[in-house]
Amino acid sequence: MNELLLEPLKYYEKVGAAEHEQNVAAHFDALLQKSGVNVEENRATAKKYRAEMLTLEKLRDNRSKKKALRGFLIFLAIVGVGLGVGSFWFFKSSALYGALALGGGVLLLVGSILLIKKVLNPAIKEMDTLIAKHEVKAKEFLDEAERQVAPLNALFKNDDTLRLIEKTIPEFSFDERFSIENQALFAQQYDFVVNDSAEVSVLDTLSGRFMKNPFVYCKNKIHQMGLKTYHGTRVISWQQRYTDKDGHTRTRTVTQTLHASVIKPKPEYYQRKSLHYGCQAAPELSFSREPKHSERLSENERERKVRRGEKKLKKKAEKALARGKNFQEMTNSEFDVLFGASDRDHEVQFRLMYTPLAQCSTVDLLTSRVGYGDDFYFQKRRRCNVITSEHAQQWLMNCSAAHYYSYDVDEIKRKFFRFNNEYFKSVFFDFAPCFAVPAYMEEPSVAMEKMNEESQSYYTSYEHEVLANALGASILAHSASQTEAILKTHFLGCNGIADRVEVNAYSYDTIARVDYIPKLGGDGRLHDVPVPWVEYVPLQRTTQIELAPLIEPQEREEKGLSEQYARAVVYHGIAAWLAQE
Repeated sequence: MNELLLEPLKYYEKVGAAEHEQNVAAHFDALLQKSGVNVEENRATAKKYRAEMLTLEKLRDNRSKKKALRGFLIFLAIVGVGLGVGSFWFFKSSALYGALALGGGVLLLVGSILLIKKVLNPAIKEMDTLIAKHEVKAKEFLDEAERQVAPLNALFKNDDTLRLIEKTIPEFSFDERFSIENQALFAQQYDFVVNDSAEVSVLDTLSGRFMKNPFVYCKNKIHQMGLKTYHGTRVISWQQRYTDKDGHTRTRTVTQTLHASVIKPKPEYYQRKSLHYGCQAAPELSFSREPKHSERLSENERERKVRRGEKKLKKKAEKALARGKNFQEMTNSEFDVLFGASDRDHEVQFRLMYTPLAQCSTVDLLTSRVGYGDDFYFQKRRRCNVITSEHAQQWLMNCSAAHYYSYDVDEIKRKFFRFNNEYFKSVFFDFAPCFAVPAYMEEPSVAMEKMNEESQSYYTSYEHEVLANALGASILAHSASQTEAILKTHFLGCNGIADRVEVNAYSYDTIARVDYIPKLGGDGRLHDVPVPWVEYVPLQRTTQIELAPLIEPQEREEKGLSEQYARAVVYHGIAAWLAQE
């Protein structure tokens, strides 16, 4: 066990961040050397390409200005024609005005046409030629730069990011996908609840083990029915009698705008990334806490918050004692207030879990701005821990090498360093609340390799949904869909080396509706105010897909998969395609 991780903030500041950056640098340098890319040659080509693009930008901007001027001159020519035609009307009242209108019109028309034909059109044509010439040059430089760095781009692997984390913290072990064995271990030994909600579809997973304890990141798409307020108006008018200042009775028209609104159901969709970490420590304990962003508080503000929180916790403990419950305040009131978890249901195991060191390390995480501070939800449900952080919602979970491809070797390096260092930081601080607990750093009593779960399918329902979403709702959803879709899968059986899966796509069509809401007007009468709104009509479409491992072209032909593979999408080392009816 790496005991430095027990103080995760200190480890990251003094060891982890710097060591990981060194590993990233060493890996990049090794790939660059292996690729044989001539760095200086590429820099020179990239510089020429950027210079051409800068020239193109200036030329295009100049051309746009000239085209705008030409448009203005065309407008003046039309005005000139209008003046020329209108001069006949001026002649009827004044010969002078008619002559001036005719002369001005002719001057505008002829002058605009001459400027357009003799000056602007040739200039624009010349610029078009120049732009085309520089576009050819720019493409040549870009193609050359891309050719120069192609050997380096070819060496990047989609799992480089994960292997680098494993090198920095060897206790980590990442898998290519969330496997049947991993899911079985998680569910049987760690109280993991497999997602089967019709409102949640899995977009991506990232799984593995830490200290042989299983974990899985899930990126979910979630559907829920919300409410939307629609507004409508109607203008009414009526005749009103009044007496003016002279005593005369008069009438006037009074107008009023009536407003009405209706509230109707509307589907809402959002994404959420969460880390599920299994650990057998404190197996009967459950609690939850939510972010309070203590890192944003000054020292004085934090002290006041702790004092106020102490009083609330004391009252809660007194009520619990009176009712025969076992809630007790912690000795470290700063931890107890800032961390929360006041709904904990096993005081003994909570204290065994949060030792004095764990409490101090957790408070450091909550109050420091080095990482992300207090930005995470923490739900412990017996042996399954769910961390949902705010920073992870912006984290690029897919570590594809495409994130740092470029034509410029220096830009590739910047992207590679930035992506991998940010990825490490995000993952590290998701795990940090668990690192801070010594009991969570122990190996499990049931090892991963001892699990041998029998399964009819090759892949988990999680990977079925991931690949269905990779194929896309545009292919699988109902053709009348006007909203996003939730894709849910059902395993049908195996077809040779492939899983055959049924995909149900749930979405909505829309119908324009109008409600008429009676409103009392200033005329003393009720008026129906129209309020347009949208009705969402549920749709469902069922499609079958197949999923199989990546295999060599020759083997595909032997297994009769060539045609299907031509239409397949590949993710997590799995190919998926629409099944033949």
